[in-house]
Amino acid sequence: MKIIIFTENHRGGGMDTFIASLIKNWPNDDKFIVICNKNHPGLPYLESILPKGVEIICHSLPLNWSFLSNFLKYLPMILQRMARQAFRVLLAPYQYLKIKKILKKIGGEQLMSVNGGYPGGETCRLANIAWFSLYKQQSIHNFHNYSIKYRMIFAPYEILIDSKLNRSCSDIVSVSNDCANSIKQRYIFKNSKKISFIYNSLYNNPVSNIKSFIKQKYKITHNSKIVLMIGTFEPRKGHEYLINAMSDVFAKYKYLNLFFIGSGTKKETAYLKSLVTRFKWGYKVHFAGFVSDISEYMSIADIIVIPSQEYESFGLTAIEAMSYGIPIVATSIGGLPETIGDNGYCGFHTDIKDIAGFSKNIIRLIEDATLAKKMGENGIKRVNELFKPDRMSMDYMSLLTKNRKQ
Repeated sequence: MKIIIFTENHRGGGMDTFIASLIKNWPNDDKFIVICNKNHPGLPYLESILPKGVEIICHSLPLNWSFLSNFLKYLPMILQRMARQAFRVLLAPYQYLKIKKILKKIGGEQLMSVNGGYPGGETCRLANIAWFSLYKQQSIHNFHNYSIKYRMIFAPYEILIDSKLNRSCSDIVSVSNDCANSIKQRYIFKNSKKISFIYNSLYNNPVSNIKSFIKQKYKITHNSKIVLMIGTFEPRKGHEYLINAMSDVFAKYKYLNLFFIGSGTKKETAYLKSLVTRFKWGYKVHFAGFVSDISEYMSIADIIVIPSQEYESFGLTAIEAMSYGIPIVATSIGGLPETIGDNGYCGFHTDIKDIAGFSKNIIRLIEDATLAKKMGENGIKRVNELFKPDRMSMDYMSLLTKNRKQ
């Protein structure tokens, strides 16, 4: 069976890993073709982690978030946002026809769109609609972050597209129950029976017996505790929140280092570095940049922190941490409690307003090695029960197989 994965992305990271993990752990030898926008910044990463033999077809369709960007960047932000939404509507007919032409040329047997939030990438929704128009066969729409409400001025268009998408799809699948339910705030999906969720999974199993040179590289003493955060430098990820929370932690512990793994725009990166330099312990905060293989860092981490402030639909970092037996300190935003489990089992999840509680939970794990070890062991158990890669791929294959039989 030839399966098409259609995606639109403007940031590298979780969606790329999801696609690669899905294909890598697919239960049989179906052929996959990935269709992606050419200006996706994570394209080199996606290409590097996809299994051999998977074809990537890149298109240059105009996208609402990048169309005329060199001109729009000089406008006030509110005008930029209005223009982006207008482009979503204005570009859609052209995008639809071009996508239909691409899909017809490829001639696949099944389609799955992998979207960010909802409505997210417009071409993802249009791909499902175009597929149904071509073959009168339903497909799957997968979204990885929260749905937003209708924007009043564009509501008629949104309701039209939602209606067509609902008709075109057998299943609309998200990555957690909390995230899946968010789409029901939109009128068309309010009572839809097609909404479900399948938990994400690991891309790679944890690597054991790693010889790490990270501490030597950064001249960190052997007995220093390592707190690790992984995530793009988007404000919603909570880097600033964490920097503020770490004040109490660094005040109490001399032998402690904080690592940020991830990347952002020049503006985002400069801002975070400026926040760190305000503190006398700023030299103990390290910006490692984007790291494709995090195993060496995981092998030395004592605590993984996930200080997300909004729109955290699942928390892939959480299951990576659990797979390595590392306890977690997180906020209780979105799907994080659903992923981590009961508070105090694999880690702590703290109310977003309780920054002091966030700090205290980090301190508690530093002080109580027995508790930290037990949480780590519980994390390994939870990953094996819920987040194994072959389980995720099998669930998606079952949905596509159902479509094939219709």
